[in-house]
Amino acid sequence: MKSENTNLIFGRNPVKEALRANKVLRIFIVSNFSDKEINLLLQEKKPPIRVISASEMDQKCHGVHQGIMAEVKPYEYSDLDEIIRRSRKVEVPIIVILDGINDTHNLGAILRSCDVFNVTGVLIPKHNQVPLNATVAKSSAGAINFVPVAQIGSINQTIQKLKDNGFWIVATDGSATIDYGQIKYDFPVALVIGSEGKGVSQLVIKNSDYVVKIPQYGHVNSLNASVAAGILLAKIRN
Repeated sequence: MKSENTNLIFGRNPVKEALRANKVLRIFIVSNFSDKEINLLLQEKKPPIRVISASEMDQKCHGVHQGIMAEVKPYEYSDLDEIIRRSRKVEVPIIVILDGINDTHNLGAILRSCDVFNVTGVLIPKHNQVPLNATVAKSSAGAINFVPVAQIGSINQTIQKLKDNGFWIVATDGSATIDYGQIKYDFPVALVIGSEGKGVSQLVIKNSDYVVKIPQYGHVNSLNASVAAGILLAKIRN
């Protein structure tokens, strides 16, 4: 999303979920905006509302805005220890570790899958990783408001901490000899998803308990990171 304000989100689903999560500071709508569910939320939450022209909305959003835009609070990160504490309340907790995801749409789509499959937290490096922002919020369809995300320093130090807290580390790599469907995921899982270009780093693979692959039968030799995450999370959860 190209906007002077990095905390502007647009589109009905992202704005609706931000309203539900009490993240909205101000609403912008076009004069003929009509959505019963959102209008009820606006009556309930009572954020400041400014009516603008469709052309002004187009200039601010540079995308499909569906007649509504919101200025939201800055996205806050969770704490790793809090995510671990939350995980203890889940019978089979899943934590997702992202090893250098640099595409905002991929991160948003991964958060969306994490919400669907009740992931207790997502861990992202502080460096060489796209942060939480409005573009991620748009791609996540609002899931950014419900999935805790913590920034971490060293992935490998974090892996050791997760192991100390009972997690088994499952990394993904195309050269793996184990099919992701061969494992019975009846233990606390920390799933590592690699970057779009380089995949999971070799040291992380070395420190993982399992390294798995998704079998591929077509002509393309790799899956989009967010697609791979969705496939693996569906298997782990079910």
